[in-house]
Amino acid sequence: MWSFFLKNKNDIIYLSLLLFSVIIGPYYRKLGPVDFKKLVGSLLGIGLIFIVSGYNAAHPIFSALFGITAIKFTSIKTCHVFTFFFMFGYLMVFRLTNHFSSKGPSGQTNLIEMIIVLRVVGVAFEINGSWLAMIESRKKEKNPTEKESESQPARDDDFVEFINPSFVDLFHYCFNYIGLLTGPYYRYRTFDDYFNLPYSKYVDCLSFTINTLKTVPLYISLYLALSNIWPLEYILTEDHNQRHFLYRMMYPWLLFAAFRQRIYSGMTLAESVCTSAGLGAYPVQGRNRSGHGPTVGYLNLKKMPEREARVAKYDFKTVESMDVWGCETVVTLRDSMKVWNKAVQYWVAVVVYKRFPVPELKIHAALFVSVIWHGYQAGYFFCIYFCPFYLMAEDIYVRLYYKDATGIKKKIIGFIMWFLRSHSESYQAVAFLLLSFDRIWIYYTSMHHYWYVVWFAFLVLGIILNKVRNILNPGIRTPYVRTRVHAQ
Repeated sequence: MWSFFLKNKNDIIYLSLLLFSVIIGPYYRKLGPVDFKKLVGSLLGIGLIFIVSGYNAAHPIFSALFGITAIKFTSIKTCHVFTFFFMFGYLMVFRLTNHFSSKGPSGQTNLIEMIIVLRVVGVAFEINGSWLAMIESRKKEKNPTEKESESQPARDDDFVEFINPSFVDLFHYCFNYIGLLTGPYYRYRTFDDYFNLPYSKYVDCLSFTINTLKTVPLYISLYLALSNIWPLEYILTEDHNQRHFLYRMMYPWLLFAAFRQRIYSGMTLAESVCTSAGLGAYPVQGRNRSGHGPTVGYLNLKKMPEREARVAKYDFKTVESMDVWGCETVVTLRDSMKVWNKAVQYWVAVVVYKRFPVPELKIHAALFVSVIWHGYQAGYFFCIYFCPFYLMAEDIYVRLYYKDATGIKKKIIGFIMWFLRSHSESYQAVAFLLLSFDRIWIYYTSMHHYWYVVWFAFLVLGIILNKVRNILNPGIRTPYVRTRVHAQ
């Protein structure tokens, strides 16, 4: 037992801190007044950083303070650009410290720094984006074109009001303990609403938290079982190479299954920190979206009287990171990406994909930022940057065979595509777990790089089948390249 604790000491401490954050949620939710509540949340957050990081706590604290200082002392036109490059530049330097010191930052400190980057860069883009949106709104008011339909409410724009928090509010947003350890990412608007709108007083936080937490023991048990029976390091051994090829081909499924359980447990606990404190609760009529919050009638929701807020129906979709059932059952890789770490996917979409100035390079920019946010190791590039190549082939077969299929035929094709999607994710996940290029190359070489050959063959065959279909059915043109990956 003691050896197990020593081996997993950092993970156990991290898990304990997440559970502590869940337990104190109901007490924190009842605090008042607002300024005192914000201060307590920030002190708790900074305390968690020091417990996890020790003297390395200087990294997330310094980067956050410098980032929010840059936001307030640079032009609103350029604050987002400067902040983006500083925060990601510091993130890279922060990770390189491990090469110069045996006591470099732990993986848990790295997670905190990653969340700090999302918050600081995200709020800078919120400020700039809301400013641009207000300018555009005034132009439309001066030159109205056509009236909006009143029969059905239109979806809100990304920004419906100007956002310009003070330095103190930015400080509290960056360091509040809710979501600081491992997410989920939420906008500054969501943070501000938590303190100024009545929703957290009337939502049934306990029921949501229990419902969220009930599967965590299962995830942790599965992770411990799978990771101990089928360890990662085994795939680099000679004994593994002597196994039957079918065994070696399916071994990554077990590795990725263990990895998923670890992610599910961490993300679910992180969501529970939000639900126990009430952050991210909005009335369901807002058609809430992960990371974003209400997408319809936001300004009307802010004006909701107390009597209506008391009886409203709420959800926590704003802080939902993982759709676990979706991750296990969706048919295509494209759909799998939409239900995996949804809050971060949202951040990448609104900060990088939508704002990148060169349309042809949007997808590459989004993928590159996603890679460097995770780390600079080769494994992240192998895992994330190879997704579009599989998607190119997948999209062809979806349009040719799956999209218009019905009945048993659709189920059979769907199962085949689910198997291929799952196998592709497992094969890529090995690179994500091995990280270094030499280890990845040793493993993939032992497997003869077979899955990349399969990808290429599927793509070539799909292009040929697509062209044959277009020739035989000249009235139907089926495009085979679709590049929108991160935007949701």
